[in-house]
Amino acid sequence: MKRFLVAANIALLLVAGATRAADVPDVDVDNAHVEAAPADHALRISGVIGTRFESDVRAALDRNPDTRRLIVSGPGGMRAQALRVAELANARGLAVRVSGRCASACALMWAAANSREMTFDSGVGLHRSALDPTLPLPDPLRQKIMARNDRQTDDVLRHAGFPERVIAAGASTPATSMSWFSPYELKTGGVPFVLLDTSGHAASIDTRTGRLMSAISSDATQSHSRQ
Repeated sequence: MKRFLVAANIALLLVAGATRAADVPDVDVDNAHVEAAPADHALRISGVIGTRFESDVRAALDRNPDTRRLIVSGPGGMRAQALRVAELANARGLAVRVSGRCASACALMWAAANSREMTFDSGVGLHRSALDPTLPLPDPLRQKIMARNDRQTDDVLRHAGFPERVIAAGASTPATSMSWFSPYELKTGGVPFVLLDTSGHAASIDTRTGRLMSAISSDATQSHSRQ
């Protein structure tokens, strides 16, 4: 019995870094594209969060020390890699900006960032966690890992200021599907982030009409930091 528990705990630790959505491409093969955007003082990151994600972002930051933000989009991937890059962004005082569709582990990375930005035409996608179906795990252990990941996701979203209705909607969405949330839904729900207009300037939303208001700042580098 003791030997089984030790083996189960080891499996739990090993799989924790490899969890991904069931419909996401193979994270051992695919990896997000990381490209410097010097004019924006940014790294543009798009695609699947794979096994090389953290190391690729670190290397790109080392090559581009003037980087102020990570501009992200993608279908998700490895949650542990996503959270480590969020920690890296926080340690270096970088904002994380969603531009386009950012789902699953990508959304978790954005939520875990201390400084968040979002373009007016983007969206954040949430769903329950999943494990690679090819991993040879007993079902009780598989369920235990997924339940732990779901609790972690809820904690990250709650700490980021997501309303309970959004957290509940994500938690009730199967891993093979996605619940999408617009900047309007998140902003009016109380999630703190800087909304950006077409020119990259901070803007506001008319809560009565849902329309983007005129820019309220000409400084695109502004970003909200949690107190």
